[in-house]
Amino acid sequence: MKLRKIVLIPVAAVLVLAALTALIYPNIEFRKDGRLYVCRFSGDFSEFEENASYNELYFYNEKRDISLHHFDVKNFLCFYVLSFDYVAGDVRQTQFVLEEGYITHWLEAARIEENPENIDLAALIAGKTAVVGNTRYPGNEYDKGITYELDGKWEELYVYECDGMTVIQVGSPDELPKFIAYR
Repeated sequence: MKLRKIVLIPVAAVLVLAALTALIYPNIEFRKDGRLYVCRFSGDFSEFEENASYNELYFYNEKRDISLHHFDVKNFLCFYVLSFDYVAGDVRQTQFVLEEGYITHWLEAARIEENPENIDLAALIAGKTAVVGNTRYPGNEYDKGITYELDGKWEELYVYECDGMTVIQVGSPDELPKFIAYR
């Protein structure tokens, strides 16, 4: 009887620990330094791949109200830690928005490196009204561009016409460019 108690107590403790682990571990999640960490018993992160942005660079998670990107999975035995970089809010709502203030700042402070078409952006938008929206404008043939440095960052700016408006695109087409139009 005494031997049975000696064996039964550690077995019961292990079973209780296993049950608690099974209940608690998959519910552990925390945020630190711009990353979301989620504990699971599987490396499957498909639940986080919903609500994709254009080009599927970000995935909006409604439950947490964050947009996830740069997924990583680490594991030990059956314990997985999924980690994601995130941005607060729904990136899809502003992924193409180029604010009018950026153009104003650009006109004042950009250092032009290349402007083979001699584009005078100030003259092109003078007297026009900015149309700021989350719109990706079609029709850019990438033949009228300016390479510049602004606030320590090198970038490309393209100017073209679309639906009777002058459109300015900042960024290359494969790196989620931003757009603003002038009417």
